[in-house]
Amino acid sequence: MDILQKEVYETTPPISRIATKASVKLISPQDNDSNSNSNSNSGPSTEIYEGRYVLEPWSPTSRGTYGGDLICQGLNAAWQSVLSRSNADGSSFQPHSLHAYFVKAGSTESLMRWEVIKVSDSRNFANRCVLGYQSHNDVLVVTIQVSFTKDNDIIHKQVQFEKQVASGETPKSWPVVFKRHPGPMFYQYRDNLHALDVRTMYYSGHLTHGIPKEFFQSSKDFNLATTGDEERGFFVRINDDLTANIPGSGSSAMHPPSSSELMRRKYLALTYASDAFWAATWIKALGLPLGTTDAANVSLDHTLYFHDSNFQIGKRSTSSKEGDSTDASDWLYLETQFISMGNNRVLAIINFYTLENDGTLIATAVQEMYGFIPKKVVEKSRQLHEKCQGKLSLGGDDEKKLQSNGGAKL
Repeated sequence: MDILQKEVYETTPPISRIATKASVKLISPQDNDSNSNSNSNSGPSTEIYEGRYVLEPWSPTSRGTYGGDLICQGLNAAWQSVLSRSNADGSSFQPHSLHAYFVKAGSTESLMRWEVIKVSDSRNFANRCVLGYQSHNDVLVVTIQVSFTKDNDIIHKQVQFEKQVASGETPKSWPVVFKRHPGPMFYQYRDNLHALDVRTMYYSGHLTHGIPKEFFQSSKDFNLATTGDEERGFFVRINDDLTANIPGSGSSAMHPPSSSELMRRKYLALTYASDAFWAATWIKALGLPLGTTDAANVSLDHTLYFHDSNFQIGKRSTSSKEGDSTDASDWLYLETQFISMGNNRVLAIINFYTLENDGTLIATAVQEMYGFIPKKVVEKSRQLHEKCQGKLSLGGDDEKKLQSNGGAKL
């Protein structure tokens, strides 16, 4: 932790901290010939990396290490094995999906060792299976499956299509794009960010969250039978200059990072932020305000889909509004839907939107958490339901719906 503090947090001038924290070094090259998509019977090759810095907890008192920190460094290890693939086109690839299972709580006692299995390498896809071990005790902490695709970029694909048509070719695939739009809370606060409760807490100061006032109030018209259909959103800003230096990377003020390097950094930053804060808002699915309970929960798994590369996050040193905490270009909108609660597990879908163009969907996370709900929380939620819906309503269709989906038991 002392090395992390000195080299990441006390370095002058400031560096690109999230990407620096995610840095890994190759300690054992592949043990088989590369392209595992060949007809060789030797099996997929493996590369072993080690994190340059220990991972951190999300708060000084939390157990283990922050999940976003964990999958961010693991993703980077997988990415390094793609950048070095024998086809020499690795810089054209970006992740499009990631599936992580948290096996054990991480530790600050030692660096992570990442065993990257090169499952497949083809012209348009590269698949990696990553096993993350705590180096001081050799305990498996996380497994991550990552799939990379070439040019995960809608604009680039459109340009390619137009060139094909102009040259007289018949394209194999014709472009069509549609995306989900954010809900009412996005439009309510997008142009009123000053009305949010803005907090830079925990996560080592890398993230700032803008929380609507509704999160601190009991829900109006709360209904246990339909709460799984509700969507609730808040805003997040990544407090990191992605264009800044990474020690040992060769980039500097005189030699800024390449476009492909900036692409890698923003994906890592988005991955880092994808596991933050929203899990604490599960209490809103019970209609209750944030802070109602300090009951702990843990993440079981984390799935992340990257829909497109056309997004900007983090601080921008060239911004004319640098330092303006309500600069809309710095924020993302996260919309959560807790779709299932039962058997001591909660499943959530989280959509990530940019603020431009009426909200562009750039990524989606799906995560399941495990925890125990205290009796007093259940009672408060039921009382709120009865207050909002009326006791008689529990004898009608709502009661049948609650029983059919298990909602009556919470």
